[in-house]
Amino acid sequence: MPPSFSAPPAPPPRAASRAFTLIELLVVIAIIGTLASLLLPALGRAKRSARAAACLSNLRQIGLALNVYVQDNNDRLPFCAQIPSANTNLPPLFLTLFPGQRTNQLFHCPDDRTLFAEEQTSYEWNAFLNGASYDRPEDWSPATQAIVEQIFGGRLKTPLVGDANAFHPATGNRSGKNALFFGGHVEHVRVPVELRSIFPD
Repeated sequence: MPPSFSAPPAPPPRAASRAFTLIELLVVIAIIGTLASLLLPALGRAKRSARAAACLSNLRQIGLALNVYVQDNNDRLPFCAQIPSANTNLPPLFLTLFPGQRTNQLFHCPDDRTLFAEEQTSYEWNAFLNGASYDRPEDWSPATQAIVEQIFGGRLKTPLVGDANAFHPATGNRSGKNALFFGGHVEHVRVPVELRSIFPD
């Protein structure tokens, strides 16, 4: 009788690959949408904060250039137009500080979408201080002294250069503007005094 051979055991059945159901896909999409709705406002705020910080950096560097100008001009501030179109008989600040340059990106606030294209600057010069002594307020005219004291609340609270428009979001008691002040400090300005009278929103 011939030897019998048993057949090899059959391999165990493989688990069938399981695809996502429509409901599971919809749940995943809903979760992604919820996360995006939570993250996008935070990302938007972070971008706005970064642009506001870049604007403050611009103003700080303008302040350094203005300090060099003052040192070279008997400690006196320049005679400049508030913005180029406001007084075409006076040079704009960017040409006074950087002669020969038709444009200068230091004068472009990252949140300014329109004014820079028209004026080549996002910032306004405090024309009330044209030609005034930088560090000797006792030499100022009575009119300049009155403006500085009554409108701005003193020399150190007086802006030299500031945003021409409210480019940045207002927060608390602060407007949507940044400014450079005497002494070289820059900040997001308060509504009641700084810039509101001279640079209205």
